[in-house]
Amino acid sequence: MSEEESPTNLIRLRAAVESAPSGLLMVESTGRIVLVNREIERLFGYPREELLGQSVDLLVPDALRGGHHGFRGEFFENPQIRAMGAGRDLHGQRKDGARVPVEIGLTPVATEEGLFVLASVVDITARQRAQARFEAAVESSPAGMVMVDEAGSIVLVNREVERMFGWDREELLGRKLEILVPERFRSHHPGFRSGFFKSPDTRPMGAGRDLYGLHRDGTEIPVEIGLNPIESEEGAFVLSSIVDISERKREEAEREELERQLRHAQKMDAVGTLAGGIAHDFNNILGAILGFAELLEDAVDGDQARQDLEELVAFTLRGKSLIQKVQAFGRRQERERRPMALDGLVGEVGSFLRSSLPPSIDIRTSVAPRTPRVLADPAAMHQVLMNLGMNAAQSMSEGGTINMELTPLYVSDSRARAHPSLNEGPHARVSVRDTGSGIEPEIQNRIFEPFFTTKPPGQGTGLGLAIVHRIVREHGGAIELESALGEGTSVRILLPAVLTDEGEHPDAGVDVPRGGGRRILLVDDEPGLLKIGKRQLEKLGYTVVVGRDGDEALGIFRSDTRGFDAVVSDYLMPTMNGLELAEALTRIDPELPIVMLTGFIDNLEGDTIRAAGVGLVIRKPATIAELGAALATVLKGA
Repeated sequence: MSEEESPTNLIRLRAAVESAPSGLLMVESTGRIVLVNREIERLFGYPREELLGQSVDLLVPDALRGGHHGFRGEFFENPQIRAMGAGRDLHGQRKDGARVPVEIGLTPVATEEGLFVLASVVDITARQRAQARFEAAVESSPAGMVMVDEAGSIVLVNREVERMFGWDREELLGRKLEILVPERFRSHHPGFRSGFFKSPDTRPMGAGRDLYGLHRDGTEIPVEIGLNPIESEEGAFVLSSIVDISERKREEAEREELERQLRHAQKMDAVGTLAGGIAHDFNNILGAILGFAELLEDAVDGDQARQDLEELVAFTLRGKSLIQKVQAFGRRQERERRPMALDGLVGEVGSFLRSSLPPSIDIRTSVAPRTPRVLADPAAMHQVLMNLGMNAAQSMSEGGTINMELTPLYVSDSRARAHPSLNEGPHARVSVRDTGSGIEPEIQNRIFEPFFTTKPPGQGTGLGLAIVHRIVREHGGAIELESALGEGTSVRILLPAVLTDEGEHPDAGVDVPRGGGRRILLVDDEPGLLKIGKRQLEKLGYTVVVGRDGDEALGIFRSDTRGFDAVVSDYLMPTMNGLELAEALTRIDPELPIVMLTGFIDNLEGDTIRAAGVGLVIRKPATIAELGAALATVLKGA
């Protein structure tokens, strides 16, 4: 007996076969099973007694059984070892009829009894489940997954890649990756890929420069890409994890725009505060010049002297107009708002522009029906439209067209988020569009800044559009700008609608009678203005007593037994301002008519002024006619 045939070795061999982790099954050329091990019993659910002597077709699924005889015959005609996993997907059939995914390795065995084949059978159910889980994870990944080989051919994509780039996977598999790369980067991409394969290393998301993918429709997609090198039996691959960051980019752009608007608002607030303070002091200087000039008109002889004084008054009033613009910018004017329709204002400004601009500029106005009213100061709205109209005209030196349109607009939530001053809801929209030269993109964010102008030196103050921006923001509105070089500019003003039945109340004119000797208490802490005001009122026929501040004026009022018909007071004074003085005086005489002169009233509402007992507020510097009209108004109501 040879050593291989010894009982001990046979026992060991049987033990090895029985304990093998793979199912072992031997069949003869007719397909009859001659040997099975314990794993075959477990895998297929048959005890070996039911298998031995049976055809191996018993373990082949019914659908595949017809062709199995031919495969077996081919193997026995050309017996060669076939490794595990070679060939197509294979399945066995259990006793209960269930199909089992398997891998089968075949080994021909020559014996004295003839040729047999030993099949090694492995249950790959767990492996397939793991593979299915992996495929599900890849498919369900929120990131796009693309795998390419060293030649740049796409070998794997997931569902997110299909969605992101607009291609079906069948159209991508086998294609070069450059199909997903924008044209402007495409020529350099093979070099980048080659360099990565030469020195493969994991690259995390967000590392490197800004990246873009190319959608099937030709649009570029901002993306982040992470790269992972993969080594396999088939060679080297790189797995790309791709995230569409379009929404993030939009949010970043929106945040940057909000930050820019905040910086712009802070800058304008700071400059506005400074401008308002300067305007107040300058008003007092203008008041003195205007007052003395008007008083001199009746004192000088000669046409030339009178003409010179008229020119002096005219220039002073131009200075007053400029200061009013600075005050509007510096939020130093009290604006009384009321519900108003803008259609009449659009027509009025359009008519004024037609009469004042060259014939080469065509002015067109359009008013849509059912445009809602807004809560606004009419003078301020007039200034907004005039400034926009004149600014548009100045961009068309060779002529052109200005379109001024009024339309209703519902501001959506997304549009409101782009403009922090707006809320979702109905609005009125005024559009001023010109066919001028347009504005360079790099300065479009600056045109509403104070003192910024594109005009030559001496031809612009740089305040016009800054005032527009200030007024619109104070009215809870927003400004949108579109401009293209050579095509023109469109400025859109969005103002919230007011849903009220309250009507508009236009101001009525009043006559300016003489004072008739009525007694006036004039109060101002500026000696020069006090002197001029006294002479102006005396010229109007009033008897004037002066007080140099609020305390002195209150003492005079209490001690003067003859009483006063009215009080004219400045607002800004030391120790006691004009409102505090008015409150103290009306506690003594609730019917006392009071006129307040002021360069600005900051953050005071009309109700506050009226509650203090002030009948009328006029802006410094005031002409004699304005002062007389104000006194006539309050005395008429007394």
